[in-house]
Amino acid sequence: MTHNSEANVCVVRVRQGISRITLRPSARITEADGLRTREELLALTGGSRGGVLLDITGVGSVSREAISVYSSAVTVSAFAILGSTPVDRVIAHGLLGLPLPACPSEYFTDEAEALSWLQTVGD
Repeated sequence: MTHNSEANVCVVRVRQGISRITLRPSARITEADGLRTREELLALTGGSRGGVLLDITGVGSVSREAISVYSSAVTVSAFAILGSTPVDRVIAHGLLGLPLPACPSEYFTDEAEALSWLQTVGD
């Protein structure tokens, strides 16, 4: 588990094959945050492919460069993007509108539904 109160991103294992990336509320996520997240996810999973629950609830913004880093994650088999506000939906639309890896990606407002979906689409 990687969690730093100063960090804009927290990466944890939910269960075998599913990791959770939480973007800190009000944070402005940069390319550096994206690169750090990728390294933490690789360390956590040992490079194994799996689903990712990407919690963007309340995040301030996500730079195009950070989105590009997340989109190029070759170990991600599916992205469930979790949010709750209209702003979250706009940010998620930006995430979903860019070239993502060849994996399923969906937006959810319910965490249980998102995790269930990840279970069904996982490798």
